[in-house]
Amino acid sequence: MPKEMAARYHPPAQRSAMPPPMLDRAPSLLDLARQTKAMRAHIAQFFPRDVFRDSAWDMMLELFIAEEQNRPLCVKELILVSGESSTSALRRIDRLEGAGLLRRRTDPADHRRLAVTLTQRGTEAMTAMLRHLYLTMGEERRTPPGRPG
Repeated sequence: MPKEMAARYHPPAQRSAMPPPMLDRAPSLLDLARQTKAMRAHIAQFFPRDVFRDSAWDMMLELFIAEEQNRPLCVKELILVSGESSTSALRRIDRLEGAGLLRRRTDPADHRRLAVTLTQRGTEAMTAMLRHLYLTMGEERRTPPGRPG
């Protein structure tokens, strides 16, 4: 794997993992996905990689970000994002595909590659998760006990 490609997916610990600050606007779902990815990278600096890791989240976040940026993603890139061996990552991709969250297709631009995209179900699940995690959890905390939200 080329070093520059590996650095893109596994930035050195000293490099800032935080996204640029948001200016006077509500964060988009893309911003929230990037923030989540940055937090996961930052947390990984404190725990052993093979102990505190769930590659499915990393893959789903990367797929969601790629979709929002209208950027193609191939299986090889998703394997790199996972941080796992090729065999383990492919097994995880199989499970995510079996759950109906992503799909693999031959890349129309290069028939040697397999493009990976979220399914509608995968996009809806990621959207709901990001909204719940960032946009509704704070409201739940602000609602006084015994009063409807």
